[in-house]
Amino acid sequence: MKTPIFNIHDLILVLTLAVCGLLGIFQWLLSKQKALASPLLTGFFVCVGASALCNLLLWNDYINSHNEMAKMALTLGLALSVAGKSIFLYLYVVAITRENFSLRPKHSWHFLHFALVALWVMLGGLDSDRLRFLPNSHTEYSWLITNYLWHYLKYLPVIYSAAAVVQIYRYKQQLKQFYSSLSLQGPYWLLLLTLGFALNWFWSLVVHLLGQSVSWVVADGFGILDNYITFLLVNALFVYNLRYAHELLLTRDTPIAKEPEIASAPSPEAIARIRNTMETQQLYLTQNLTIEDFARHVGIHYREVSSIINSEFNTNFFEFVNEYRVNRAKQLLLDPAFARMTILDILLESGFNSKSSFHRFFKRYTGMSAAEFRKQGALPDSPPPAPE
Repeated sequence: MKTPIFNIHDLILVLTLAVCGLLGIFQWLLSKQKALASPLLTGFFVCVGASALCNLLLWNDYINSHNEMAKMALTLGLALSVAGKSIFLYLYVVAITRENFSLRPKHSWHFLHFALVALWVMLGGLDSDRLRFLPNSHTEYSWLITNYLWHYLKYLPVIYSAAAVVQIYRYKQQLKQFYSSLSLQGPYWLLLLTLGFALNWFWSLVVHLLGQSVSWVVADGFGILDNYITFLLVNALFVYNLRYAHELLLTRDTPIAKEPEIASAPSPEAIARIRNTMETQQLYLTQNLTIEDFARHVGIHYREVSSIINSEFNTNFFEFVNEYRVNRAKQLLLDPAFARMTILDILLESGFNSKSSFHRFFKRYTGMSAAEFRKQGALPDSPPPAPE
């Protein structure tokens, strides 16, 4: 019986390579996403697939080449693909969460990692045998620089994925400063997926560090899990991109025009104008109200409005508007004239455009659901409430 070239764990790398190739082609040709985000995500899929291929060739003894150029090319391919997947994931996250984002000269330092690892491999004469630390393949110098290269390739993805997680967290906070109505489902899933890659790459780093002190058999057993998680995360990211990415609201990058300076202490008049405009004009009833629309009614620049809401009302624009909406919903729920309105009608009448947002905010401010609030406040002679 012939010895099989691939074992079951190798097949997951083959599947990852095949899936990444198909996803990269699909993303490049058919995606309707932002012009820059699509090639960045394609680049990420290509790098993950190339990394799977290089790992398959590197650690499989049956298909390992003895050609010196091929062995150095394999090391170079692995190093470039690992660096690339880190960079492309981060830039993809930035591209889909910032308005008018484009690659500029200041972003070129990200791509210097490619030149750095290429020089590292070429000048150090690192081939696949040295990358595997095979016996009699190292001098003291080559052993040292190979070990440093592995450290570099394990730490780099963790740093970039952590930066991507921070970017998404800031993005969520910026959305709440700018919009009064939004769905956080898209940002939530993007955060989960990016956090998944961060944890997966952190796990790979831990396995690498364990390999310095435990037997390679134990480290290899832990490392195999990384391949399975990567396969699942890549597919999940593609599904996310199809389902949610095009729905993400954008935040501003850098302002085009010079913004006015914001006074350190806002005037009582400005604070009163913000409160009075919201209450007298009932702008909170506008479902898709943004802070720019609100600022135009107030007559103050939106950045100053945001600063005042943060400092004087101790909240953000999203929370500020939705508290007014909850108070309006409470009035309608207690008013006998609206007793036959459904909860859905009332939430729409109050300015909400999402049932999940309405129920979340209503319970936060009242400690109970809208149905319970209506039931407790119902008058004895009022008509029975309409079914939800």
